[in-house]
Amino acid sequence: MSDRTTPTLTQGPTGRNLDYLYDQHLLAQGREAVEAIENFQNRLAQGPVKFGRFTIPTFYKPHLLSPKQEHLLRRVNSVMMEIVNTATRLYFDHPQLRHYFQLSPEAAELVEIDPGYPRNVILTRFDAFLEGESFKIIEFNCDAPAGAGYADALEDRLFEEKILAGFFSEYAVKRESRRERVLATLLEVWEEFGGYETPNIAIVDWRTVRTRPEFELFKEHFEAKGYKTTIADPRELTYKGGKLYHKNFRVHLIYRRTIFDELLEHREEIRDFLQAYRDKAVCVINPLRSRLGSTKALLSILTNPEYDHFFTEEENLMKRLHLPWTRRLIDADKFYGGKKIYLIDFLKDEKETLILKPSLGYGGKGVVIGRETKDEDWNQAIDRAVKGEYVVQEFVNIPIFSVPVVVNRKLELGYKKINLNCLVCGSKLAGSLSRLSDESVINVARGGGLVPTVAGEIEVDR
Repeated sequence: MSDRTTPTLTQGPTGRNLDYLYDQHLLAQGREAVEAIENFQNRLAQGPVKFGRFTIPTFYKPHLLSPKQEHLLRRVNSVMMEIVNTATRLYFDHPQLRHYFQLSPEAAELVEIDPGYPRNVILTRFDAFLEGESFKIIEFNCDAPAGAGYADALEDRLFEEKILAGFFSEYAVKRESRRERVLATLLEVWEEFGGYETPNIAIVDWRTVRTRPEFELFKEHFEAKGYKTTIADPRELTYKGGKLYHKNFRVHLIYRRTIFDELLEHREEIRDFLQAYRDKAVCVINPLRSRLGSTKALLSILTNPEYDHFFTEEENLMKRLHLPWTRRLIDADKFYGGKKIYLIDFLKDEKETLILKPSLGYGGKGVVIGRETKDEDWNQAIDRAVKGEYVVQEFVNIPIFSVPVVVNRKLELGYKKINLNCLVCGSKLAGSLSRLSDESVINVARGGGLVPTVAGEIEVDR
């Protein structure tokens, strides 16, 4: 791992960039901006941007990217998607590397099912930090990525705001349609699968999940484009006569939002769905094979020069520039000293530059950031990690984002930590969203907020 100096967080915008100009535009509106923000939040409370019964926290501001930043994201994410698909193929082509993927025999059985098309990952969300033109991807969400529908809905509402219209026009801020990119990719894979008729689509997840309001946003969009759509619990799917149904609705194409590990846990309850998938009677996206890309231990392969020969020169450059050093703790003999005592000393000595994460898991559960943890708690985290399936990752500086807040009916700027989430469909960036929090582990499930990410077409002096 390379030597690192201790970074300091940037406290808000320091140059004349889009972010700064947006803040100044709002502050200049005075009372009109205060009223607009209050009305915006009141309308949101009545709308579909909810996580369960609760409105997802958001702010009267998108995450604004420069043209250079957008170009960087498009280039890196496209290559990174190829890297992920190459890495997941290693499971099938190089059995000696299968231990990295941490699959039980039951999970391996599901992953082995041929989905009817060649790619293992179709839809993904790369969770990253972007600061200036420094871009680091810290996690891959290749299983059942969420957020595109929410981001579209929030973006639509911001672009409806009268006091923002002039700013968006002056700097040529572009709209995104993340749901449209998802739909286009589903249809491309449907054709690749061999589908020839207009598909009926099922958005599949458990009926009790808190992201169901987002499924309604997707259903609305798919149907507006002419595709009959249902939202289905996988236990409600029935397979008869070589066809899959949700009640009396024939299903050709599944937009899978159910997490692999939960499907595995309930596999006895979803036999019809699994048999239709095995028989290629339904096209499922993401395929169950996408689980191979969701283990954080995959970064152990991608950041280890020992495996560079599996990738192209361009891909290796992208990995070195945009992925933080990551290793599985059980591989200590290959990266530090060969003995557990040396590993523990390393983790203690480098506490300020390291993060511990469970190899598998969602919602930021179990993540421990060394520099924000007391020594005693860090030592306990080390003890848990060396006994379980954990990775150690190089700490990446967490950017700070300014947000407009109303305090005593006056407009002020507050500051949040920000995580950029890049949605990739097929091999192309399909738009982004950003999550905000006071905490360093940024996740909506942990009380974080969400804003759409958009780019201007006019380069502003930084």
